[in-house]
Parts: sequence; structure tokens; C-alpha cells
Amino acid sequence: MTRARLAAAAAAVVALSGCYTIRYERRGVTPEPGAPREMWKHGVLGGTFAASRAVDLAGTCPDGVATIESQVTAYNAVGQLLTSFGALLVLHAPLWEPTTVRVVCARPTAARAAGRKTKVVVLPLAPLGGVTDERARLLGDALAGELRRRPGVSVVTQADVAALLGVEKTRQMLGCSESGCMAEIGGALGADRVVHGSLGRVGDSLMVNLSALDARRSTAVASVSQRLRGSKDEAFLDALPAIADALLAEPAAR
Repeated sequence: MTRARLAAAAAAVVALSGCYTIRYERRGVTPEPGAPREMWKHGVLGGTFAASRAVDLAGTCPDGVATIESQVTAYNAVGQLLTSFGALLVLHAPLWEPTTVRVVCARPTAARAAGRKTKVVVLPLAPLGGVTDERARLLGDALAGELRRRPGVSVVTQADVAALLGVEKTRQMLGCSESGCMAEIGGALGADRVVHGSLGRVGDSLMVNLSALDARRSTAVASVSQRLRGSKDEAFLDALPAIADALLAEPAAR
């Protein structure tokens, strides 16, 4: 084998040894169809300084992100080696460090695709097994707040319903437990989805059971059933982003 081939083989080994992938994925989010949006990001002196702007995720994915992947590919590693060989020997860090970023956006909801907001009614969560009415109401408000953070989503809570329909009418409407009745509530309020469920304690665990109904079809389109370990309510608050994503996820096409 000639020296040139040996050098090329050595460069390939070095390049491949420097490859890595970091992947972030949001559960319960339906990705948009098509290839990921791909771009190169640049750093200098081993990534100590950024030489390119951060990815504008809000502008790139107005409906949220499904997955983000940051990877040093073989091409990136070869680029580092060819442009930074001297720096590697002196500084023990590449002078130029390119990485490949791939972003997959979340698929817009049907309402968002039609140019309007997704309207979600959040019904009071039923307190079970050691969860007080006050605590269930507090955590339900936290869930509504997390849903409001999502772009293109408007949320209606029990307080909003009472303001629109009056206390007595609201009490009558919210006294049902069947999916058909809940869908009627959503339909009366012009909602796309109705979120309902329960919170209960078993030992030191919080049992979370939530469902999202399609108000027009009276069918469940998403659900969350989780056991959150620990006696603190912070476990529920920490899980809220993933719970909200799951309740807003579009059902898989059949």
C-alpha cells in the first residue's frame, strides 16, 4: 500500500472515530411528511465559539418540533481534519468544527392547516384516591396553562365556561361522564377537542389518566396513562410538556 493510500486510510479512521449523533425527540408529536430540514452549523476552536447563528426553531417550525438531530458526519469530520490538522497537533482541538443539524417539524393540526386555532376545552379533572378537589383543580389549571403555550391552540377552562354559560348551566353540563355528553359540551362551545380525566394517588405514585375527544366525531383521538413516582406534585408538573404534546397529537392516518 502506498503512502498516499495509507494517509487516506488513516484520515478516514480519524474522521469516522470523531462521528457522533445527538437526538432529541418529542413523544406524542406527529412529524411532518418529507425529508428533514438539514443545515450545517459551524464552530471554531473545538466548538468553543459559534461561527453561525442558532437555528430559529420557532420560525422554522411554527407548530413545534418533532425531532432535532445534531450530528458530526464523516463529511464533517473530514472537513475538520483537512482544515485543522495543524490546530489538532498544537491546540488539541479542531480549528473549524462543522456539525449537521436535521430538524423535523411537527405536523400542523387540521385546524391549524385550515388557518384557525385549535380550540380545546379542559374539563375539571376528577380527584381520586387521596387527591383533594383543590389539588385536582390546581393541577388541571397547570395542564390548561401548558396547553396554552402551544402555538395555534386556544384553551377553554371551567371558569371560562361558567363566564359564558352561567354557573347553573355549567354545573348541569359538567355533571356528565359519558363521552357523548362531553362531546356535546365541546360542540356547544365550538371546540375541536375536549380533555378530561382523573388524578389519583396509589402509595407514593400519582396515577394520571387523561383523554382527548374529537368534539365533532365523539371519539377519543389521544390519551395519556402514566404512573408518576414520588409523593411530590412536581412530578406531574415536570411531565406536563410531554402530556400536552400527547393530548394534542394528531391520530395516525389509516
